[in-house]
Amino acid sequence: MLELIFFTILSILIITPCGFIFYKRQNNIIHLSNQLIYGIILISFITLVINFFLPLNSHINSLLLILPIILILRNLKNYLSISFLRFVIFNSIIIFLLVAKSNIYRPDAILYHLPYTGILNNEKIIFGLSNIHFRFAHISIIQYFSAFFNNFIFGNQAIVLSIAIISSGVIINFLSHCMLCIKNKNYNFHFFYLLAVLIFIAYKMNRYSEYGNDAPTHFLFFFLISEIIQFIQKKEKSFKSNHLLLSVFIILNKITMAFAIFLPFIFLNRKNILYQITKPINFFPLIFLCLWLCKNIIISGCVVYPISKLCFENLEWSNIYEAKTVAQENEAWTKSWPDFENTNGLSQKDYSSNFNWLNTWSKTHLIKIVEILLPYLIILIFVYLIIHFKYKDKYILNNTFQNKDKIYLIILMILFSLVWFLKVPVYRYGYSYFISAFALGFGYICTNKKSIKEISSKFFSFLIIFLISVFIIKNLTRIINPENINIKYFPRINFVEESHVKKINLENFSYYESNKMCGYNYFICTHYKGKNLTTKKFMNFYTLVISN
Repeated sequence: MLELIFFTILSILIITPCGFIFYKRQNNIIHLSNQLIYGIILISFITLVINFFLPLNSHINSLLLILPIILILRNLKNYLSISFLRFVIFNSIIIFLLVAKSNIYRPDAILYHLPYTGILNNEKIIFGLSNIHFRFAHISIIQYFSAFFNNFIFGNQAIVLSIAIISSGVIINFLSHCMLCIKNKNYNFHFFYLLAVLIFIAYKMNRYSEYGNDAPTHFLFFFLISEIIQFIQKKEKSFKSNHLLLSVFIILNKITMAFAIFLPFIFLNRKNILYQITKPINFFPLIFLCLWLCKNIIISGCVVYPISKLCFENLEWSNIYEAKTVAQENEAWTKSWPDFENTNGLSQKDYSSNFNWLNTWSKTHLIKIVEILLPYLIILIFVYLIIHFKYKDKYILNNTFQNKDKIYLIILMILFSLVWFLKVPVYRYGYSYFISAFALGFGYICTNKKSIKEISSKFFSFLIIFLISVFIIKNLTRIINPENINIKYFPRINFVEESHVKKINLENFSYYESNKMCGYNYFICTHYKGKNLTTKKFMNFYTLVISN
């Protein structure tokens, strides 16, 4: 337990200063949480660049610790402040509550998240790596951030902290904003949006074992919407490179969140937009994106896997046939193909087309989505009714946010949700779209009033405290559960035993085939067997090719 506490504290101390490069203000917890999020982005970028040339092993990662040390020493006075101390403590508490005695997300973590992190810690980039395991072709940037934690301080078990750190940074940011609004009695559109999102987090996003790569991505999307709202409220019109960087980072986490890229451009002043975007400071997000796409090509032969039209057929490690198959299978799976009683002999392609999937999806996955969303909507309605009847005619209006902008944001979220529904209608792939739509709608009806009298802060203070309590109690209940007394505080990362793996030796290269999903302890590992692979070596880079 003490080890986990120490690691959580140290991780915040290390990562937060790295965000100073992008976000220099740090006089309060809100600004520090921004620094933490952008520090995560910077470390992810650095590890991505390094892995083109070197493995992200313990030695390399330990050298990277020099960067935060330098930044701390340059701004030592700021990092010795009471605000920073409180920030570290608050984040550490949330991370500890999430991680302690939790399971990692199954099965994806064991299937390819942890194995890929293990590859990053042991090998530089490998051409055609997806030929061992196709899921290595659509990995998340989170795995690169996770790989950083394998250093001489943390050891490899701390790779599980990355997801919790991202989530904690967003939660602290939202709570701090809400508390500031309550203190100033500034119950604006932004406040009600954050309140609705925090209600959802307390209700449904409190289990670390369900996070995977999905939840942090959705946390970041909520954060991006929050940043966009503040941008509009301040009546800013100049392009914000941080917004573009954040949206790119979201896409690098989950390609299903690709619509995030449009948000930084929506509310700009259309005059001089080309000049604004082409400023040198805005090049960094584009460089980040280009490097990621290059990584994709090296790993799979595709710019974006498994979109076959974006694959290069002339690359010897490219496998367009598998990309087409995977794309077809993925779309069919998201549309409830496993639950389909195929009495008519439909192919997966035909099933996914012309809404042939809708009936099966409605009877299965739609019901699950409704079961999740209905209680949340009931909670929002209940909160609104309390506000409406108990505090009728006691609102403070924030007139800096026009109704047309509110409606525009809501419509955008509805459109994003519609595309999600048509292409990948699995809850975990797109829930931040429709949750944002609900939260924005909640903000709209709560601020669309004419009265300007004061409202008591007691109700909102109580509500925030209640949400925090729900989050804490749910996690503490798991931690102190007598049934979990023998479970280690760090989540388990090693799963496959020696008796379940077979070493495959190729020319100058070897990997493992496993009877079970691999986890972290064998490199390079896949549970897919019998692939006919050959290997080539060029300038000390390995290339894995499917043999005919």
